[in-house]
Amino acid sequence: MTNNKRKLRGPFLLVLLFFLLLFVVFPLRFVQITLPNSTLFIYEKTFDVQWIHSVEKEEWIESYRVNSDKFILTSTAFKTFGAGVPSDGLVEIRDDGYVHMTINREMDDILLVVSDLVKTTIYFDTKEILLYELVDDYEEVLLESKLLPWWNILK
Repeated sequence: MTNNKRKLRGPFLLVLLFFLLLFVVFPLRFVQITLPNSTLFIYEKTFDVQWIHSVEKEEWIESYRVNSDKFILTSTAFKTFGAGVPSDGLVEIRDDGYVHMTINREMDDILLVVSDLVKTTIYFDTKEILLYELVDDYEEVLLESKLLPWWNILK
């Protein structure tokens, strides 16, 4: 019996070492969402930010992709041209009622000023985060791309 325990100890230690390296040494890229009183970590590569434009009172949707330590604003969709509409993107008008614009602009981080009036929301594939329900009006929410250890998945 003691001999069998010794035979199992080697493979057990290798598996333990493998998981230790996997969870500590090889980090993953997360979207870190910093709220005034908490921080969220989302492990997804794309997301949309949606709100209601304060002047035109129409939905506005920006689509982002996580690219290393930055974000890429890949496209935006809106109902009408007006205040704040980018002027340097490829415009495509579709049957869905939105004007779609390809942007592909690199950004270090994203700072959102959240308001209940504009219903600021972040959509991930697996989550919908209603920021306007989580923070007070006109508070800031910061989105950053962070490299964090695997064990953050377990939190």
